[in-house]
Amino acid sequence: MGGEAILNERTLRETTIVELRLGRVAYERGRKPIRFGAHQFRYAALVAMVRAGDGSVGIGANWAQLDEELSYAAAVRPTLSAAIVGRDALSPHQAGAACQAEAHRIGAGRAGAAVEMALWDLAGRMSGVPVSRLLGRRRQELPSYAISAEDFFFESSTQYVELVQRFVAEGFNACKLHLWGKPKEDLAACRAIRQAVGDDVVLMLDPAGRYSREDALRVGQAIAEIGFVRLEDPLPPDDAAGYRWLASRIPVPVVVNESLRWNLEQCRVAAQNGVVQGFRMEVGRAGLGEALRFCAMADANGAEIDIAAFAPRLGLEMCFELALASPATRWFEHHEAMGLEAIPGVEAGFRIEGGVARPLDLPGLGCRIDWPELDRHCEWA
Repeated sequence: MGGEAILNERTLRETTIVELRLGRVAYERGRKPIRFGAHQFRYAALVAMVRAGDGSVGIGANWAQLDEELSYAAAVRPTLSAAIVGRDALSPHQAGAACQAEAHRIGAGRAGAAVEMALWDLAGRMSGVPVSRLLGRRRQELPSYAISAEDFFFESSTQYVELVQRFVAEGFNACKLHLWGKPKEDLAACRAIRQAVGDDVVLMLDPAGRYSREDALRVGQAIAEIGFVRLEDPLPPDDAAGYRWLASRIPVPVVVNESLRWNLEQCRVAAQNGVVQGFRMEVGRAGLGEALRFCAMADANGAEIDIAAFAPRLGLEMCFELALASPATRWFEHHEAMGLEAIPGVEAGFRIEGGVARPLDLPGLGCRIDWPELDRHCEWA
């Protein structure tokens, strides 16, 4: 065997995926559990780690179930491992597609998405560039709007006013609100917030699909007058006819599909027909490959893609790297998640200052990993 052939074989071995590990991060191991409404989160994330032949490691994370995550990880790991081990670590598109095909076949979408993130992180680290560069980065920063997981439990307009005032004091010029899904109370709160913060703060409303058609019409017309720039998921996701009915009756842009109930073709038709002006996309549920297809569809049809960023660390970074690469994104969501996003040993890969999100521009997903600290909290299947 000639020297060039030996070198090519060695290079191939070094860039081949050789291992997949899955685990869970436990809050109870050195961290106080966090309550979210009636639920107590004892651990935060399903973690995926992939390794190449040269020893390079990529890592991704997705939300975990409360009690079955280790058995879930142990059950799906052999199938997902068989899909990616032996593939080229520098071709995350191909490895990710193979992983997601098997993940959906066995009903393991959460794990498949975490592995897909790890594959892109690995390719970026081995190439020495951020994932957004691999995806074709379009911008260096994005304005960020703030939203809180806590506001579902507010009982008064005063609490919402104080929340938005705090966000503005922290440098955010845009906020999104869930409110109660009750038109009269919601509109009273919207007016109080606008009066408190003035006309220069961008406001968005997300009633989480809790309005009837008539309620959505009433609220949509009123918040347009108040100066809101977006109405997100006003109707239940299955009421596609209701969205068509609503579209020509309200002037405020409508964003839909938080639940991913609408497939790619349904979204394309809705965008082309002017039924909606934007779509929500959760990478942890859809997977990056599907998210990229939705981004391309939105861009081709003049619609916005809003990346849902209620995600654990690493998943957050994947959301941001995609947002930097997609021409259809206009904002990056800062979700105040009460600490649920934190993973011990994993540092943030971006920063938000003055209401603007900027990458650290480190390779892969941009997160520095303290492996001993992560291992103290992560139980590997």
